[in-house]
Amino acid sequence: MDITTVYTVGAVLILGIGVTIAFYHYRKRNLEKLFNHVYETAKQIPKQKKNSFLLLMFKESLSASKHKSNTTSIAGKLNNPKYLEVQLVQMSRILKDTSKVQDKTIKKSLHLLKDYQAWEKDKMDKDKKIV
Repeated sequence: MDITTVYTVGAVLILGIGVTIAFYHYRKRNLEKLFNHVYETAKQIPKQKKNSFLLLMFKESLSASKHKSNTTSIAGKLNNPKYLEVQLVQMSRILKDTSKVQDKTIKKSLHLLKDYQAWEKDKMDKDKKIV
C-alpha cells in the first residue's frame, strides 16, 4: 500500500465518523426541541386522553414532514372537534393493541411516543433531584 492511499483511506474514515457524529447531535437537538414543545402542549390535555393525543401529535408531525405540507392545514384539522375526537378514538384503539399496526407512520409515531415517555420520566427525575 502506498502512503497516499493510507492517508486517503484515513481521511475518508475520519470524515465519515465526523459526519455521523454531527448527524447524531443534530437529530438529538431537534428531538429535544420537539419533546419540549410536546411537553408544554401536553400540560393542557386531560390525563385520560394524554397518550392518545401525544400519539396523534406525533403522527400528524411525521405525516406533515413526509408530505412537506404547511402547518396551517394541520392546525385547521386539529381545531376541528369532530376530526379530533375521531382521531383520538382511533389512537386509543391503536394504543390498546399495537400488534395490529402495519402503517409505517403509526409505527414511527409509537416509537416516538415510547421515546417521549422515557424522556419525560428522565425530565421528572431530574426535576425531583433539583428540588
